[in-house]
Amino acid sequence: MAKSTRKKKKKLNMGRLVLSLIVLFLLIGCAFSIKKIVTLHIEKSHLEKTQKELEQKKDDLTAELKNVNELDYIEEQARKQLKMIKPGEVLYVLDGKKNKDGKDKK
Repeated sequence: MAKSTRKKKKKLNMGRLVLSLIVLFLLIGCAFSIKKIVTLHIEKSHLEKTQKELEQKKDDLTAELKNVNELDYIEEQARKQLKMIKPGEVLYVLDGKKNKDGKDKK
């Protein structure tokens, strides 16, 4: 009888070992899945933020596009980008460089 109880204990210990390994692999698989889910949620929130910024930029550009053919807008852009002036006006160009303390150089 001693041999049969030893065999049963060995089978029982082997069964526990196999069951423990299966549970361990399942827990590791779940941990990786949870990590992947969290990573995807973080990426989703970043993409949603980027989408909102792009939609705002699109709205701004759409509004600007409506103004493109207006004469006031064309004049404003010509003055800003091309430094154009009307006849009789004087254009003053200031040096945009600043000192380290944030004040304009003189």
